[in-house]
Amino acid sequence: MQRKIAIGVSVSLIVIAVILLWLARTPEETVTATPVAATTAAPQGLPSPQEVASAIEKSKTDTRFKTGRESMPKSLMDTEVDGALEVDKNGNLIISQSIRQTFDYFLSAIGEEDLTTIVARIRAYIRHKLANYPQAAQQAEQILDGYLSYRDSLGRLPQIQGDPAKNMAAIRQQKEQIASLRTQFLSREVIQAFFGDEDAYDRYTMARIEVMQDKNLSAAEKAKRTAELLNTLPPQLKESVQTLNKYQELTTFTEDWKARGGKPEELRAIREQVVGVEATERLEALDKERAEWDTRINSYLQTRDGILKNPALSDAQRQQQLNDIKNKQFNEQERVRVGAFETMHDQGVKP
Repeated sequence: MQRKIAIGVSVSLIVIAVILLWLARTPEETVTATPVAATTAAPQGLPSPQEVASAIEKSKTDTRFKTGRESMPKSLMDTEVDGALEVDKNGNLIISQSIRQTFDYFLSAIGEEDLTTIVARIRAYIRHKLANYPQAAQQAEQILDGYLSYRDSLGRLPQIQGDPAKNMAAIRQQKEQIASLRTQFLSREVIQAFFGDEDAYDRYTMARIEVMQDKNLSAAEKAKRTAELLNTLPPQLKESVQTLNKYQELTTFTEDWKARGGKPEELRAIREQVVGVEATERLEALDKERAEWDTRINSYLQTRDGILKNPALSDAQRQQQLNDIKNKQFNEQERVRVGAFETMHDQGVKP
């Protein structure tokens, strides 16, 4: 089973804020947002720079592996290596994000194996895959060394204090620090290939948060601006992010619209901006169905209350009358829903 990570889903603003600690499985996986205190101390368990440098050097002469896939750690057993190492017609390594995916695949076993072993695996894998292209293999190993040093330094950046979403200035400053850090270890071409999509998503996410937090904008205006922001993403990212955001945005904007007592035409404009005209028409049809259902179920529950409180009826008579009404007013599928609404009604829970 191949372990693919969809960048549009796995990368988030919180990944930036928590600084992709070395022991995270990969820098692109989603990390749950928790308030953290700003600190310059290295996180517990983070290898020292000397240990990282030692692991890099020792791995260069480590001969334990031929292909890098011998005796794989448990988490990687029966999986395919993510990414690829490709070569152009001149024997040079083709710089792409798939190189980083290959590195991250092996690095995801941090905690199961020591760093020297993992890096030795990666080198063996590179040399095996590029056995006929020594120049490309050398280039890949040079990028690996830089990437390992970058990850180590990244884990040592001070963390953002409090809720990152409420401190966008600090987030932007941190992004600048990360960008500067990358240039110390990686070429511009590698940086763009490894992090171009991630950076585009981060910029989009930060801009989107600022729009959503702008109290001077109406729900319709927010919907329009977030739709425009989505169009700034590269096509492959836009497709990944679009579905993920639609439900969240539609829920947020609709709640805002309800709270302000907005007009129906404003809700339609919001929906058209977020999900398009056809989906808006389907939602409006669904609204109509829900309204009709609410009228029917509320009428039934009121009638039911009257029957249950009627002292002239026995329990059997009450149940018989209710069954007759339900069979007359609701079909078989609807009667299942009616039972759930009866339970909520009796418990004082609004549906």
